[in-house]
Amino acid sequence: MNGLTRVFIGVISFGGFFVSQSALAARIADLYEAEIPVLSQSRADRYVAIQQAFAEVLVRVSGQQDVVLALPPLIETDAVPLKKTPNQEQPKLVLVGKTAEIASALNRATFYVKQFRYQKTTGRPHINWGIKPLKTKNRKVKKSQQVLWIRFNKKKINKLLQEANLPVWGSTRPSILVWMVVESRGKRYLLSNSIKSTTRVSIEKYARLYGLPVRFPLMDLADRANISTSDVWGNFEDRVMSASKRYQAEAILVGKLYKANHAWDAQWHLYVNGRRVDWQEQGIYLDKVVKQGLSHTAQNLSLAFADVKTDKGIQHVLLEVKDINNLAGYSQAVKYLSSISAVKKVQTVRVNKSSVLFNLTTQGSRVGVMQAIALGSQLVAEPNTVPKQAVDISMETATINNVNGNNTNKNDTGIKNQNIVVKSVKKLIPDLIYRLLQ
Repeated sequence: MNGLTRVFIGVISFGGFFVSQSALAARIADLYEAEIPVLSQSRADRYVAIQQAFAEVLVRVSGQQDVVLALPPLIETDAVPLKKTPNQEQPKLVLVGKTAEIASALNRATFYVKQFRYQKTTGRPHINWGIKPLKTKNRKVKKSQQVLWIRFNKKKINKLLQEANLPVWGSTRPSILVWMVVESRGKRYLLSNSIKSTTRVSIEKYARLYGLPVRFPLMDLADRANISTSDVWGNFEDRVMSASKRYQAEAILVGKLYKANHAWDAQWHLYVNGRRVDWQEQGIYLDKVVKQGLSHTAQNLSLAFADVKTDKGIQHVLLEVKDINNLAGYSQAVKYLSSISAVKKVQTVRVNKSSVLFNLTTQGSRVGVMQAIALGSQLVAEPNTVPKQAVDISMETATINNVNGNNTNKNDTGIKNQNIVVKSVKKLIPDLIYRLLQ
């Protein structure tokens, strides 16, 4: 962490801003991939590249920058130095895991590799850990002309992070609307979808590195009527939130960037889930200041949306879905709920004429399920119908009809009453209530 970084974690509520349930989150397709420059296709160079790529993927999937750190090879309990081979120099930095599980995994990074190949660079950004390639006495270090592309095993990565009690942030991530004003040579300008600038390129580069789907405002006539550069510079919340509504983003990142005393100063404000987080970055190089800003953004969003293994272990959430009128709607709801990373199992508890009550087995919490559903476009929350208290559901399972028998009944929805979990006498109160969007 940069010593000049000052973070102000604000639990500041702001009014008048509610993210539309119809807002579309983005799906990140290459979370588990990385490209690392290499000098050769030797086994030694490949080992170092795979380890650095592995560390990068752990950072991106967890959203936590400090899950792996590059530190001098001092005496650290969880430091795992790179293996030394004959006639090779030990790198000046080594990758250190945040937990014992991560530290152990770093030493066997190849175990997590699914595919790899050598190719020309595609321009994909990578984390520069500061670890120099190993060099032999007979080889001069020159600029890399190729990269090693690696794809890691998703299930193994997720399992590792869960065992280390770290967040697992899935591929469906909240879209982020960026309002950023840059002051350069005494002039201020607002980054938009049509302005090409070094700062915008840097933001997009590190957003991709951390798996953040960012977008910039159009600054067309509608935007110009609702907001100005000075509104963003002063972070006037009412104007910013009002201008942001048309974009239906799940998160809003507001910032200003200027140079003072030969160093860049950036102030950031992240709005998500009705809260605001503020922090400030300072540094000599613009690129590094932007990188740290996007890293903090990823960290805060992963804490809000990622699936984190809780101390309570497995939990159950009763979720009712309305407007299920046929078998197709039922299948759509089951398929969608099963796709949520926090949900481990979906059981049908009760089938009514136009609604179905599900029991979701989750490693996370009810809040985590709500946040995951909010990122999708399949279900919309019923207003004022979410009970305040969750119900303990130590389920009693029973089969309503004999699965192997011939007398299988159907209710009005056409859904077969097979293997449905029921609860005796006690009235079931759903924890969450949603409507299915056809």
